[in-house]
Amino acid sequence: MKIGFLGLGKMGTPMALRLIAAGHELSVWNRTEARADPLIHEGAVLAGTPAEAELGADAVITMLLDDAAYEEVLFGPNGLFYALSPGGLHISCSTISVTLSERLTAEYTRRDIDFVAAPVFGGPNIAEEGRLWVVAAGTEKAVDRARPLLETFSRGITVVGKEPKQADAVKLSGNFTDIYPPGGENSSRS
Repeated sequence: MKIGFLGLGKMGTPMALRLIAAGHELSVWNRTEARADPLIHEGAVLAGTPAEAELGADAVITMLLDDAAYEEVLFGPNGLFYALSPGGLHISCSTISVTLSERLTAEYTRRDIDFVAAPVFGGPNIAEEGRLWVVAAGTEKAVDRARPLLETFSRGITVVGKEPKQADAVKLSGNFTDIYPPGGENSSRS
């Protein structure tokens, strides 16, 4: 599949590398362009803007820092939101607020774009090993579309509901507990 991947920090880079290793074609974008170098070396194409990363993509995955980064990258100049077409798929692997998740769900529903919240548990070393735990929520169709991509960097996927905000609520709650998904690894606090 052709994938746009936005956010190449300590978590995003190993996740994107796992997608490349699984045979997917990636177009990548990051605010700090040099962070794309390891992915370019592995065959990814560098996008000049968030919108450009979506061009021709079957799905777009975001692994951004926080709600403020989402506002900038999705709704700012050359933002991803404006490039997504009806029938598109956006998979958010970041920890974002329930409020932002609700906003994205409403906006995407109006535009006939599938949206899956799929925040991850595990740190960078777990991401490198492809053993993140994914908590996913979205319509059944959207989750089914996202599953093969999520499986490339996870050891398990727990679907918690049909509304993306449900996955974000579980992730936020998990960040404040000492209980983590099976395997006992510590949670990423991002």
